[in-house]
Amino acid sequence: MKARTSFEKSVVAANERLTDIAQKQIDWAVNKCVSHVAFRNAHDKCVCGDCGHSFIYDGKAKNIRCPHCEKLLTINDTKKRNIEYKTYFGTLEIIDVIQVLRVHLLEVKYRKGHELKSFAGEVCRLWVSNKGQLAATSLRRCLGWYVDSFNWQSKIELRQLSDVLMHISDCYIYPHYRLLPELRRNGLKSISMDVHPISLMKALLTDPRIETLQKRSDHNALKHFLQNGSDLKHCWDSYKIAMRRGYLPDDMMMWCDLIKLLDKCGRDIRNPKYVCPTDLKAEHDHWLNKVRKAEQKKRDEIQLKKAKEDEANFYATKSRYFGIVIADKDIEISVLDSIEAYKNEGEHMKHCVFRASYYTKPESIILSAHDREGNRIETVEFSIVEGRVIQSRGVCNSNTEYHDRIVNLVNTNAYRFLQAKATA
Repeated sequence: MKARTSFEKSVVAANERLTDIAQKQIDWAVNKCVSHVAFRNAHDKCVCGDCGHSFIYDGKAKNIRCPHCEKLLTINDTKKRNIEYKTYFGTLEIIDVIQVLRVHLLEVKYRKGHELKSFAGEVCRLWVSNKGQLAATSLRRCLGWYVDSFNWQSKIELRQLSDVLMHISDCYIYPHYRLLPELRRNGLKSISMDVHPISLMKALLTDPRIETLQKRSDHNALKHFLQNGSDLKHCWDSYKIAMRRGYLPDDMMMWCDLIKLLDKCGRDIRNPKYVCPTDLKAEHDHWLNKVRKAEQKKRDEIQLKKAKEDEANFYATKSRYFGIVIADKDIEISVLDSIEAYKNEGEHMKHCVFRASYYTKPESIILSAHDREGNRIETVEFSIVEGRVIQSRGVCNSNTEYHDRIVNLVNTNAYRFLQAKATA
């Protein structure tokens, strides 16, 4: 990749002057970034993966210290003689007034009875200017199944800053480093494992809102807003109100969802009454239910409008059955004779007779069963093709104590529907 901007040209020049990392940095990574194992066989004989010495341990704890090298080891009950770990770690440096994060692939090989062997190879470097500009130099990536497979015969050169490089650079950072004066001025004193270091540095140098969060030490909000840029844009004014009131939500994701729900409901998202709730979860659930009801009402209105367009076809196919009433001493069952009747039936019985557009089914008749006082009991679907009831549902699609009685009553009068069809 050819350097085009002045920043990329300065990165290329600085890239050539970087030297190999120190051995103490590799030793730190070996000690802190990978698990240290002890091989244990069936006779409780343990072999330290670090120094290769053996000892007897029959306890149940999973972590012990080697009596020889004093390393904290994880007991591994296995017949394997070789275990290999790979991970990434980074080092931070400053060169030519540019912050650079150097990412290394660490390979540690444990062999039973031998000292561990380690290898550290640099794969990429991410560069940040004091103005928040980003660039990347890395080895060439290989084609294949693994996206972080690199060609070790290639050179670390200027390349496109890809998602792969950003992903592998979110790693353990060697604790002794220098930071740009501009980063320290904007509140960055140390690197936290909670956020991506490069994303944090770029945001601190380009976005004063992130600088505010960093200087307030609100790491919960900082982490959330770095990972969800749209929430920062939408909720920042509300966050400032909450910040002035000393309100710090424990669950930033739920709080941001609450702000978006309030906005959908037309509430003032700068009002402390709404943005600083005492019970965050209860308020979130309350406004979520309101939004769901409003959205459902809107969908029902759209469907009702569409249903009105199909009303002529509905009357053409179903009007011949209107007026059929089936009754006994306690129950009266009548045909639903309008689109509005379907909508009311679905709302009262809490099922999908309207939302699933049962009024468009040409070979089905929908009836409503109710008692003598007019209380709805069940909704019945009668098939003209089969000449029988194919389903009968009460509130929330449940069966009532009258279910069998209703089904038998309609099936007994099935001839009335067949006669109406024949004479139409």
